Amino acid sequence: MNFIIPFFNKTTFIVFSILIFSSNLQSQDLKRVKHFGKNKGHLKMYVHTPPIVDKTRSAPMVVVLHGCLQCAGKVARQTDWNKLADEYGFYVLYPQQRSINNPMKCFKFFKRKHANKNRGENYSIMQMVDFMKTNYTIDSSKVFITGLSAGAAMSVIMMADYPETFNAGAIFAGAGYKAGNGYVTTMMAMLGLRVKSAKKWGNIVRKQNPYYSGNYPRMIIYQGNSDWVVNKRNGVELMKQWTDVQGISAQPDETIKNYVNIKDIERNVYKNSEKKDVVIFYKVNKLSHALLIDPGKCKYEGGRRGIFSKDKNYFSTLWTAYDFGLIPTPIITGKSFVLEQEKNITFSVPMNLNSTYQWTFPTDCSVIKNDNTNSITLNWGTSSGCINVTETDSNLCKKQFQTLFVTSTSNK
Repeated sequence: MNFIIPFFNKTTFIVFSILIFSSNLQSQDLKRVKHFGKNKGHLKMYVHTPPIVDKTRSAPMVVVLHGCLQCAGKVARQTDWNKLADEYGFYVLYPQQRSINNPMKCFKFFKRKHANKNRGENYSIMQMVDFMKTNYTIDSSKVFITGLSAGAAMSVIMMADYPETFNAGAIFAGAGYKAGNGYVTTMMAMLGLRVKSAKKWGNIVRKQNPYYSGNYPRMIIYQGNSDWVVNKRNGVELMKQWTDVQGISAQPDETIKNYVNIKDIERNVYKNSEKKDVVIFYKVNKLSHALLIDPGKCKYEGGRRGIFSKDKNYFSTLWTAYDFGLIPTPIITGKSFVLEQEKNITFSVPMNLNSTYQWTFPTDCSVIKNDNTNSITLNWGTSSGCINVTETDSNLCKKQFQTLFVTSTSNK
């Protein structure tokens, strides 16, 4: 959604600097597909295929949409989706905008032609998805989509237009479906001035498929509180829209501050009647218009530094894969509901002999056993709180386990 940058005089120099110094070279591990079907949006298609694929089993696929001033190769390098694809055996599809369509290389989410189903760019992207299903062994129940900025907004369009196609989507600095129709209303949205009730937002999505009765994709939202391109209000409005589409309350069922021991990340979870996480909203302090990355060579590190990424010690691509259910999430085993002042509660993670473990827990808990191993035993206090653990292996590489939120209830 950083297409809006040219309208701000103070950043014009930055834009031209990026245009001059940014490379548009494609990653060597991306394959161009020229003939994938009717290409109403005149887009390009690139695919990453993992080196080892079990052709007897269907594999998941992730659709990754770049932001403005980017290309398929650049977003592939910056997000490191291919790294995970190679390790876990799934496909990655990279649609790419053409400069002839938009000089800033933005997907044109802000025009009705490309937002309405089966028209323009959304149709081209669906043709790519269908091509992959026809020519590769794709698990149709595990097709995911994600994007940054303009790519995030187009991802929302794809989820709204084709809800039966996508299992889940992750939106980084995006906006609600049809938050703007044209430059003026889109700019208003970017400034946080397009505010509606949850019901009105939801109706905009439902209108696109009035006879659809299936499940809508799960939604993961990342929004920086210091985003000067996409005002943080957009994350709230998108959450309102998608909780309404899911038929649930816009009040979170679970709020975890300092998620995975990172003080700037707050995770809000919205559950359906089956207690499944169908909307997750990450509010990130001190984050502007950027992806969250954790560069490094360790297994659980990834992402590359760039104009639209920031090192927050958080490899957001990896955590998105966890939230998608694409790969197994490292979890802490233990009670998620306890009684006030309950005694001898043990939490644990899998044991690795050459690793050490650092646990954190609510301040009103008292420790019964904590010797830097894979388990800890506590006497609980009186309040709800979070359990975190960081595993450090013999190479000093760290692994974070998903924060366990423990609800404390009165024993009266």
